[in-house]
Amino acid sequence: MIAVQNKTMLVQIGDGARLIRNIEFPGCLAASRRGFVACAADANSYSLLDVEHQQKIHLLPISFLSDELGPGPVEDVQGASLSPPPQSLASGSGHGRSSSLNTLTGMLQSESPPGSRERASSLSPISSPNPASPRRSVPRERENSASPRGSSEQPPSDARKPLPSLPKQLKPHVLSPTSTEFLLVRGTDESEPGVGMFFNVDGDLVRGTITFNKYPESLVIDAGDETNLIQSPDNRRDELILALVDLGEDQEPRKALEVQPWDVDPAEAETHKSWVQVPAPPGTQPSYVGLRNTLSSSQFELSEVGHLLQMVRLKTPSLLPYMSPNDPRTQASIEQLQKEKELFESQESIDSEGAKKGDSQRGWEAERNAEETKFARALGKAQSGLVLWSGNQIWRVVRNPLTSQLNDALQGAQTEDENGNRALEREAIMDVIDVVLETEPRSEAEFLGLNYLKQKASLLLFGDLISMDAAARDEAAFDATERALITGDLDPRIALILVPLLRREVLQGPQGIWIHAGLAQTADVYLQQLEKRTGDSPNPIDGDVLNLIKRFLLSWQQKRGYGSITDETYVFDSVDAALLHLLLEQDLKHTPEQRQSSQTRAEMNRLVDNWKGSFDRAVALLEEYKRLFVLSRLYQSQKMSRNVLKTWRRIIEGEEDIGQEVTVSGAEAQMRRYLAKIKDAQLVEEYGSWLAGRNPKLGIQVFADSSSRVKLAPAEVVPLLKERAPNAVQVYLEHLVFSKNLTQYADDLLSYYLDTVLSVLETSPEARESLSESYSTYRALQPPKPTYINFITANAPPEPWWQSRIRLLQLLGGSSSSSQFSSSTTPTTPTNLTYSIPSILSRIEPFQHELVSESVILDGLQGRHRDALHLLTHGLGDYDSAIRYCIFGGPSSAAPADRTLQRELFSYLLDEFLRISDPSERIERSSDLLARFAAWFDVSDVLGLVPDDWSVDILSGFLAHVFRVLVAESREVRIERALSAALNLRVGTEFIDGVD
Repeated sequence: MIAVQNKTMLVQIGDGARLIRNIEFPGCLAASRRGFVACAADANSYSLLDVEHQQKIHLLPISFLSDELGPGPVEDVQGASLSPPPQSLASGSGHGRSSSLNTLTGMLQSESPPGSRERASSLSPISSPNPASPRRSVPRERENSASPRGSSEQPPSDARKPLPSLPKQLKPHVLSPTSTEFLLVRGTDESEPGVGMFFNVDGDLVRGTITFNKYPESLVIDAGDETNLIQSPDNRRDELILALVDLGEDQEPRKALEVQPWDVDPAEAETHKSWVQVPAPPGTQPSYVGLRNTLSSSQFELSEVGHLLQMVRLKTPSLLPYMSPNDPRTQASIEQLQKEKELFESQESIDSEGAKKGDSQRGWEAERNAEETKFARALGKAQSGLVLWSGNQIWRVVRNPLTSQLNDALQGAQTEDENGNRALEREAIMDVIDVVLETEPRSEAEFLGLNYLKQKASLLLFGDLISMDAAARDEAAFDATERALITGDLDPRIALILVPLLRREVLQGPQGIWIHAGLAQTADVYLQQLEKRTGDSPNPIDGDVLNLIKRFLLSWQQKRGYGSITDETYVFDSVDAALLHLLLEQDLKHTPEQRQSSQTRAEMNRLVDNWKGSFDRAVALLEEYKRLFVLSRLYQSQKMSRNVLKTWRRIIEGEEDIGQEVTVSGAEAQMRRYLAKIKDAQLVEEYGSWLAGRNPKLGIQVFADSSSRVKLAPAEVVPLLKERAPNAVQVYLEHLVFSKNLTQYADDLLSYYLDTVLSVLETSPEARESLSESYSTYRALQPPKPTYINFITANAPPEPWWQSRIRLLQLLGGSSSSSQFSSSTTPTTPTNLTYSIPSILSRIEPFQHELVSESVILDGLQGRHRDALHLLTHGLGDYDSAIRYCIFGGPSSAAPADRTLQRELFSYLLDEFLRISDPSERIERSSDLLARFAAWFDVSDVLGLVPDDWSVDILSGFLAHVFRVLVAESREVRIERALSAALNLRVGTEFIDGVD
């Protein structure tokens, strides 16, 4: 569409320009076309044109002061349909250069030939050094016609007043933001607000309205059609309306661009508006300012974005270089290498090799900086199709990148007083974070910029938190900072550098830490503040701040394995080391009672049990804080069995363990269980024998446990214990003999028992006296009384030799329940033990008066029953054991003896009872024995043995039994005779019957 003074022409552009038809719409000042429908405006109103069917719908007047109302009826606008030759366009072009010409939005296709673009450019106002505004021509003529003539023609001032000036005509604005909508602007005056209204292609009013602070002089749509944008899922563009308005007052023009989105809720429109001041040329008179879209876009480079997002090396001279966990050098070697390095650096000016090394160091950094600069410049590239001019100056209007806008907001939230103290508007920072989190990046530059903004905002909040006084740290500040840190993806090493306690845990690679330049500037500010406060009065890092840092580090731990994290090894090793250091520091401040139920201890154990960071650093920290048990858990997590056992050994031997998670006995039990799980036979032998030497009962379980992965035969264990843990040999042999029933080790065990007992008796009169007292005490007991073995088991002194003697008696006496030396409180003794009785007798012979029970057992085993019964009766006074001896035929028999042996033994026992020195005891024991076991005695033998002066009452029990036996025997004889007679009679009868 080409508008001339008296009509509008529809022209087709192909190989040439061909007129399709004329449209009777004179005085067209602005228009926009969508297909067959166009919205056009003359000097007074807006209309909707159907260019195909030659129809027009009157919409609205431009000015609200007009008497015309809303859209009118459809009218026909007939025009001639012509096809003139190409040269006929020249006259139209001549008219097009008149003051009423306006190039219409949308009149050219996107694939226009180069020639058409050149012609369009030649007609653009940019080519005119002194552009004139078409909209001002008519008002100026009207003003001139209405102005008064010379002063001679004017009537006196008191007779007539001047007429008011006519209102200026408003310039129409027509834009098409979508394929089915048109935007029209109405108003009352240039100094009054303007209102934008949306109509569809049917002429219906749609959407809400948009307002402008002043009626626009120019109006364009910025479609935001950069080529590197990522298309949104709903295929929407972030389109803006740019209006050139005059915000000046008192006749002082002040041009500005009023920028706002056109598709927002009218109620929220004011919050989305922004203004850009149009720079006025210095020292010149105010000139016309224009704003237009160009046919093509121009490429630009925004250096600010590149300067913010360029990666630079963070200056951290206090950090140590990263050491590989597998580095075999010792600490002394590292210190030596550091000294040598310092020496070489001091001679760098004269050392050619050092110079070359320094040049190489600077070379790679310069190369890296050049690469980062090149990449950052690419991020700052932008394009724009908007042009703004004023006087002899022309500008391209480019969108301020979101990164720059929000970075300015962050900078504006920081204030500094005359003393250099910084203050932060935390609410403004959080608003920026909310905007960043709600924004979907549409390009690589925007993606990197939003990440940079999140990191910078979180660093600002964190640095402000640790810099402020502890009393000023409220809950809201903690919550906001924690949220910012967790959502900001800030490299945790940057935050740790600001914490003196944890700074040394930060690791960097050979090339250092590289971050965005804008972030590095912020970090440098806080580092300088921190160094300034060092040594003066640094703000303490209280427990709440440490808890916040702990949660931040824990959130980073969950990101391990993400492939998008730069310097992953250094980052996560720093996180793990800092977290362990922090937990150790927190746990150190707890009392022992608090540590038992502290969540910090559980977190620390969980950390070391799943340790993935620098192992050497973890060991150094735990050693520094003297946390040996936690150190053992760390070794377990790394399956370093020798170090685990070595650490437990240190605890058992009494080395200080601040945590006190385990007692000495608990550590011994841990070691015993751990030795059963490992497969290293050498470690089992080494630490099993060490534990057995320290705690024999527990240590021998290492070798006796059937579930152990390393199984050693007794033939291997016994020599091992004899060499490394002699005090555990006896315990292990007891296990073999009493628990495993391995009788081949009985002689060895008896030998150990005898060695223990006899060595004490030989050197200690008190021990011999103790034995004598046990006999006398037992003899003094009134019947019924326990067996001697049960008596001493329950009342024996705690000395080890007494316990050895009890086990010796159990081993000699065997496991029979009838044995006088069996005890319900001791393990079962194996039967059929084979040991050398003569050798044992020869060893105890010097102490036969002290070791009475042992002599009884050995005499019985050799068949010297009379000697054994003599010792039981007169040595021990254990009468019940003597009776059982007679019944079972010995001290350890499992079944009753035959009756002949029993009768013999009971006769021996009666003879011993009759020799008891105490008359009353002698009579009581003898009469009781005869009464209970009368059947085993011959009455004639008894009567021949008992003294003649004993009354019948003493032997009443025995005699009554004898008489009962005699009566029973006589009755049995009579019955036998009667039965024999009856049997004889029956046999005779049967014989007679047989003869007959």
